[in-house]
Amino acid sequence: MRRVFLLLILALMSKESFAFESGQLSLDTPNVLLQGEGAFGIRHRFYGEIDDVDRFFGADDGGNMYLTLKYALFDNLVLGVDHTRDESAYGVGLEYSYDFTWFKAGIRANGFRLNKGVEKYHSSYHTIASLQTPNYFEHLNFTVNYGYDAYYKHQIMGGGIDLNVNNFMPFLTFTEKLSILGEYYPQVDKVDGVSGKYDSYAFGIKFQTYAHHFEILATNSTNMDPRTMSMGTNSDKLHLGFNINRKF
Repeated sequence: MRRVFLLLILALMSKESFAFESGQLSLDTPNVLLQGEGAFGIRHRFYGEIDDVDRFFGADDGGNMYLTLKYALFDNLVLGVDHTRDESAYGVGLEYSYDFTWFKAGIRANGFRLNKGVEKYHSSYHTIASLQTPNYFEHLNFTVNYGYDAYYKHQIMGGGIDLNVNNFMPFLTFTEKLSILGEYYPQVDKVDGVSGKYDSYAFGIKFQTYAHHFEILATNSTNMDPRTMSMGTNSDKLHLGFNINRKF
């Protein structure tokens, strides 16, 4: 883990910047990176409820965290590693994306290992295809995910919307664009004893610079990737969360 955090710090200190693709809150988006480029992300979801003011909007109850680090081995071919606090999950995968002008498309295959208890490690894989439109009317784009989780043997499905405008508030000097984001994950095939009572969803606001995304959000789930968000949630309460993404 120390090596992961060291890489994150070095990436954050890098002065060289390139335009960053339009990301979502938890959905996969096509990472059209050139050889030698990379990106990292930090996602955090608080376990407490957002309306619990006495517990600092749920932040005092701790939270789930998800770290990703990606590097383009060749143009559009990206190697990624990730770690999730819940179940001490580790993953590694390859993804290929391409910009077709009219839309961007990507496919990712990810192997992962979960810790289900003392010395109870389980390994499996999942695949996800992602599709993202360009900005319609210069302000609106859509993202769709579809895939398969071999561990729980269920389909992965999610959709998102990004309504964006150029920064119109001069005091936000660090921001080039502002976005309102929304995501929804329908449970197309529930897994007995695992799937939640409710479908997962999230919504929030994104502050976007040339190479950074900062996102503040509310969600009814403490999961943070399409595979787990597609499992649903037993919570009908909202939780506070945030994301930080950096391209280097």
